[in-house]
Amino acid sequence: MKSLYGPETSKALSYLGPGQTPGPMIQALAQVKLAAILAQQETCSLYPAELFELLQEAAAKVISGELNEHFPLDLAQGGAGTSLHMNICEVLASYVNRAAECRAGQSPHERLDPLEHLARFQSTNDIFPTSVILMSYRFLERIEQQVIHLQAQLVKREQLYEQWLMCGRTEMQDALPITLGQVFGAWAGPIERDRWRLHKLKERLRTIPLGGTALGTGFSAPRAYVFAAERHLQRLTGLPLCRSQNLCDQVAHVDNLAECARGMGLCADNLYKIASDLILYSSSFCREIRHHEVAYGSTIMPDKANPILLELIRGLAMECSSTADLIGLYARSGQLQLNANLPFLAEQMIRLASRLEKALTTASGPLMEALVPDRERLEANLTSSPALINTLRAALGYHGLKELLPQIKAARISTVQELADWLEAHTELDRAFLDNWSSPVTLTTMKKDFR
Repeated sequence: MKSLYGPETSKALSYLGPGQTPGPMIQALAQVKLAAILAQQETCSLYPAELFELLQEAAAKVISGELNEHFPLDLAQGGAGTSLHMNICEVLASYVNRAAECRAGQSPHERLDPLEHLARFQSTNDIFPTSVILMSYRFLERIEQQVIHLQAQLVKREQLYEQWLMCGRTEMQDALPITLGQVFGAWAGPIERDRWRLHKLKERLRTIPLGGTALGTGFSAPRAYVFAAERHLQRLTGLPLCRSQNLCDQVAHVDNLAECARGMGLCADNLYKIASDLILYSSSFCREIRHHEVAYGSTIMPDKANPILLELIRGLAMECSSTADLIGLYARSGQLQLNANLPFLAEQMIRLASRLEKALTTASGPLMEALVPDRERLEANLTSSPALINTLRAALGYHGLKELLPQIKAARISTVQELADWLEAHTELDRAFLDNWSSPVTLTTMKKDFR
């Protein structure tokens, strides 16, 4: 199909070079434009009936992605998104005009003009940020669902391993016993907070500047059109978007998008922490949670399996964190009544969302299948460390334990039961006490009272 874009898009191509507008941005922009078109027609009957029907058809094709090839501009552009706004106006007008030319009896006044018609009552400065917000809201929805899935996977393992004793560590040193279930439960905590944060961010992000036109004053836009555009966009998207009560603010500032990015960045930071912990647990130093071989680990060492899924998650998480920071820089760089860097911010938001989605799906799917805890190793590491003995301080005293530690280490004990037997033989602790002491519940929960 011959290009549907016109001279303004061609001018932009001459300095930007060939590229491609990302699909999520095209879809969001087209839905915002369709809402505006429907509001134009409802409030002032701007289009002849035949052309209005064709215009809705054109917008539907853009929304579905059928016309993506006619959006050849990168998002990294100056002008606050004006070139992209021109692009979609030209595409919609050209589609309708070409289709109308095939019909007999078309008169010259029935041709659509990209600016006189498709941009009436609108400005890039309210259309484009509304589109970025719409796109970002959808990203948040998808990421929230993936966070929920990851939380469920972690909680499932929290319950599965609630009786599996292991060594808890602080400052990279053995400390006290903990269960593997408690470790997974601790990882589920920040993911649960991510779920809550992302859900709350949707409430913050749903406010849009549509109807504010160039400065947020609403100049040139009839009140009836503004209300109708908001209503049509809500219906088209099925989202609880609402027009800002302070449009001058909403056009000038994009801190809501920066807040959204930082929420995603925090989620990435939590994934990084979990992956880093698991890299230690799966390492040759611990060998407590094996990471199944996903691919050969070395070109020279046959018996080597790399934690590639964990490394993938950490690498993606670092990128997400730095991208969120960059979005914050773009957000604060606005001046006076507009943030001209919004196209750059939008490009980074797409990158952030795609990378975070990949990290989350890797964590909740392939990674969980690849992790296999070694219960024998967990118990052996616990009993060969001071962590288990530290729990007997109240029974044997601080100094008494210090004297026993070399003897216990020399005995090379590998299970909790063996340690209980050794303590029965070498101390005054009786069997009833030791059986109660060695249970996972006693070792890893609060005492009922001071006795």
